[in-house]
Amino acid sequence: MKLPERNVEIFSPISPSMLADPYSVYRHLQREDPVHWHEQLNAWIVTRHADCIRILGDPETFINDYRKIGEEAPEDILGLQTLDAPEHTEVRHLLIEAMRNIDMPAWIEDCSRVADELLAEVNLERFDYVKQFNEPLALRSMCLFFGIPHFGDEAKFHEAQRRLVLSMDFGLNPDLLEPGVEARRYCTSVLAPYAINPPPTGLLAHVDFGRTGPLTGYVLNALRQMFVAGFLSSSSTLSCITRTLVERNLLNLDEPLKVSNQVYNELIRHSGAVQVDTRGCAETVTLGGKEILRGTEVLLVPAAANRDPAVFSRPDDLDFTRESNPHLGFGKGVHACIGAHLAQSLHMPVLTQLSERYRLTLAEPPVQRPTGTLRGLNHMFVTARPR
Repeated sequence: MKLPERNVEIFSPISPSMLADPYSVYRHLQREDPVHWHEQLNAWIVTRHADCIRILGDPETFINDYRKIGEEAPEDILGLQTLDAPEHTEVRHLLIEAMRNIDMPAWIEDCSRVADELLAEVNLERFDYVKQFNEPLALRSMCLFFGIPHFGDEAKFHEAQRRLVLSMDFGLNPDLLEPGVEARRYCTSVLAPYAINPPPTGLLAHVDFGRTGPLTGYVLNALRQMFVAGFLSSSSTLSCITRTLVERNLLNLDEPLKVSNQVYNELIRHSGAVQVDTRGCAETVTLGGKEILRGTEVLLVPAAANRDPAVFSRPDDLDFTRESNPHLGFGKGVHACIGAHLAQSLHMPVLTQLSERYRLTLAEPPVQRPTGTLRGLNHMFVTARPR
């Protein structure tokens, strides 16, 4: 790896070099500067697994609700990802109670049927896995899960998601922030009417809005965050791990690939979409030999932690026999991804089914999406030859 010139920031997630390969930068930081000060972001970048675990396991010191350190937070962004106890605990429990009422086998069966319909519509000789299969599947699967027929105008939805995912990197480009805020407001406006008139089936039918009281706004924001994550994070993750499989010719084997729990977790560890998570420091602490002052932002990098050689042998290898796999691809602790099991329940059968029915190969090189916080693809044209 060629090191940057002096005074040139090595951690530049939306630069062409890091979009192409963030992992060489992560390795360098883990080895040379695992708690790294970033002037532009005015934040610490944390890359070692042990330090990330420390942050995720101490929600009283490393907080999600930045109001606790004196920062302003618009009410319409406060939800699962941006609240702490006790509000976060109450909102999360309400949503988990509602999720327990979902017939998961029926949902997975419905999603598999959608996947079949989407594949029936494409030209198997050359189609865009991202735009013609993955993203439509993610959107329709979340509509089914929420119990709604659609999410408003589809073009508006996709534009909102584009602005939202770009806005995750606003620290590197402040112009991205406001379009992302507006995108969040738009998504909430689509979901809000269902709080008044819930659909007969799906998640929204089981959210007890009669109990939400003063938390109603937070619950709506949390539902928006769930829907958006179910689309953006889920589709980004499926794009990233499918790319890994196709580039390694693992969906073109004589024996179809069965994507078990062990296989899926190794794919998430190796190629998960979530690169960065953020916390505010509520108390001055020492981390990795550095003093982190109260009020400072900390950016932990799960994608780096997932390839930490202190925890994972041969971390850059894709090893489906790996048994110990404490990856952080879905977070950890009280703010761990509430929909992790949904993504896994959807992705495992979809990938297995694809492998059983087709041999997938790249038709042309994938086109990387220019986002650093949530890695993903704009396009990936593939060929699917029936077995």
